Amino acid sequence: GKVASDQAPESVQSAFSTMRWIVTIGWAIYPLGYFMGYFTGAGPEASAASLNIIYNLADVINKIAFGVIIWNVAVTETDKAKA
Repeated sequence: GKVASDQAPESVQSAFSTMRWIVTIGWAIYPLGYFMGYFTGAGPEASAASLNIIYNLADVINKIAFGVIIWNVAVTETDKAKA
């Protein structure tokens, strides 16, 4: 809980906060993409194209950015432990 998070290194706390925002914003993109793809009055091909672009953007944010944050904090903490 709160005690455990207060004892975590600053880089871990910062990464956790950033990952919360990534999840919040990243997952909000999917319903917005659905709306943009199907409820804007575009034809089926344009809807599918915009849906693919928006979903790929969401996947980049949700997967790649999340992984980069974890990798960065792991490298930072490993370097601190070696020093």
